[in-house]
This record gives sequence, C-alpha cells and structure tokens, in this order.
Amino acid sequence: MVEQGNVGALGLLEVSADTLRKAHAVHPISTVQTEYLFWTRNPEIAVLDACCEIGATFVAFSPLWRGLLAGAVEDLD
Repeated sequence: MVEQGNVGALGLLEVSADTLRKAHAVHPISTVQTEYLFWTRNPEIAVLDACCEIGATFVAFSPLWRGLLAGAVEDLD
C-alpha cells in the first residue's frame, strides 16, 4: 500500500525496541503507540530510546490508567 501511494506513513502499536528497529529498516516508522502509565513505565527501558534513534513520535496510550485517574471509575469493588 505504501508503494501504491495509499499510505503516507506507518505506525506501530505495542512493539519492542528490537521489532521497531527491524520494521524501520524495511520502511520508515513515523509513530509508536504503547501503554505508558506512571507505575508501568516499560517503554523507558528501550522503546523511547529506539524512537529517538529513528525519529519516530511516541504516543502514550492510557497514561491515566483508562480513566481511573481522571475520575471515570468511581468504585473498584
């Protein structure tokens, strides 16, 4: 689809730094989205560095823990 001009940019979801680098070697990756919470900060291990290396934008998914910290969840019982 990229070669046909149907897709302008590629993004990936929930990938490791290794997978991101491999995909970027085939075609430039513009964006990576992954879950990033204040207590589950796994992207800091390597994915953020890999995004910086290849120039990809990092988009945090669910930084407010799917609404819990924003008051959307009232009762956890």
